[in-house]
Amino acid sequence: MMIPSNTQTPSPTQLSNGPIRVDFSGETFEDVVSAFHLARAEVAALFALLGVDPTKTRETARVLGINRGLAWRISRMIREADPAAAASDVPGSMSMSKLFAACRDRGVPESSIKTTAAALSKFETALSACTGDRKTLAMLMANLADPRDRTEAEKARRTLFEGACGVWGVQAQTRFVTVFLFPSREDPTMLDAGHVTGYVGFRRLSSKPWPLSYEAVHKATGDAARFVKEPLDPTGSSEGQLQLIKQFCSPATPEINVVESAGYKRFELAAGPVGNQGLTTCVFGTLLRRLYPRYSATPDTAGFMVILTTPVERVLFDFFVHKDLTPSPPRTHLLDRLSHLYGNIESEFDRQSLPLAEQARQLPRGAAGAMCHYIPWYPKLIEVVSERIGHDVADFTGSRFELNYPPISTTLSRRIDLLTPPN
Repeated sequence: MMIPSNTQTPSPTQLSNGPIRVDFSGETFEDVVSAFHLARAEVAALFALLGVDPTKTRETARVLGINRGLAWRISRMIREADPAAAASDVPGSMSMSKLFAACRDRGVPESSIKTTAAALSKFETALSACTGDRKTLAMLMANLADPRDRTEAEKARRTLFEGACGVWGVQAQTRFVTVFLFPSREDPTMLDAGHVTGYVGFRRLSSKPWPLSYEAVHKATGDAARFVKEPLDPTGSSEGQLQLIKQFCSPATPEINVVESAGYKRFELAAGPVGNQGLTTCVFGTLLRRLYPRYSATPDTAGFMVILTTPVERVLFDFFVHKDLTPSPPRTHLLDRLSHLYGNIESEFDRQSLPLAEQARQLPRGAAGAMCHYIPWYPKLIEVVSERIGHDVADFTGSRFELNYPPISTTLSRRIDLLTPPN
């Protein structure tokens, strides 16, 4: 669902006036971070080819015949998106050669192994030029980390999640939203958006239909706004099927019913089997034409929302803004929809927001920079969406906000300020 949002969230690798650039022998800190994410994505891709879950250390060690220490370090590299926490644990070339040998034994294409080896070599080169060794790099990154402790707040949200699963009879591993915002080719004074949202590992605990996505557009005043949408995957006959990007869904064509109510269009997963028998991954994707004005003479925003009504273990919200827009970083709000049930009036967002210790972080450029271990196919999704909207992902600046066990009866909102009209 689309609409405006607020909470400043600079990346740990970013200052108020731009990204940190620590130069050592021609390499920058930013280069090391980019190289880390590329290597991380390539190693994760190897595990996808192997059909092994890298987050399960003991199983990885047993299946591949490598020692548990190496399996743990590889797992940490893939699981941990923050280089500050994982850079010192990236295995060296001799250790990785053991993984590559196991991959060859299990029929992984040599081209994939060489690509991963090249990415790791690039990381080692950038590391050596920037700080000299892993220990120094880890110390540098640790000094940039957010010192606030989020442990207690997350514990409370987890308790709420566990209770909500029992009460509502549904749960999911991940809820994600991915937005690409860019100038319209048809009308350069307007903005188009590629909007993708979905669930990974959704399961019913009772057999009943459940809303997976809501659709509406509102102005900053809360009034409904018109918009034009096109499917990112034009296969299918019904509106529900046209919402889906089927190559990333499991099953490939889940039954989606469309219900209109109270100004929203609701896309519901039809009633079905419970537990793992009905485990579903569902990805929706649309291209929204002339959604927002590109410029505004008075303060205004362009933003997007995700309504959180399903108990999930985590929510991920990636916002990619085209380089021609050059806005300030997106602002984030977690809006209380328990005591503030209705209305999307932007001027009230600060008053309606729940406190957030979590901060967004800037993503390295390219699809590899968007890798997340709990959605192994996510970089491929980014590539597919960027191709279908007709823009290279490298032309966007991405930022990511993640929250574990987000409370239901809330709305997660992210928005950017519109630029003033050019003279």
